[in-house]
Amino acid sequence: MPSPNIVSDEFCATAEQIFRPVDPALVPEIADVLAYWNEHDPDVIGAVADVDRTLIWCALEQSPMEHLKECADMMASLVSFRERADEFVKTKKSAA
Repeated sequence: MPSPNIVSDEFCATAEQIFRPVDPALVPEIADVLAYWNEHDPDVIGAVADVDRTLIWCALEQSPMEHLKECADMMASLVSFRERADEFVKTKKSAA
């Protein structure tokens, strides 16, 4: 196994640079939600950031083939969901 690359801290981004809060001006669709959570329970925003980081770390631990298989499985699930939804809509229309 090759040894890991060691990068000096001076060349690395800080946690504040990587995990900065979402700017509501950049995503106006969620500005009201962000304002609400900032006012009522800012820990929710922190929890979401923790989940996002965890998902990123998990994805980085996957091999390319594992990642591809997961994506293919998600696409198969989406196709199946759409087919069932289309069938449900057809059933509702024929019953009406």
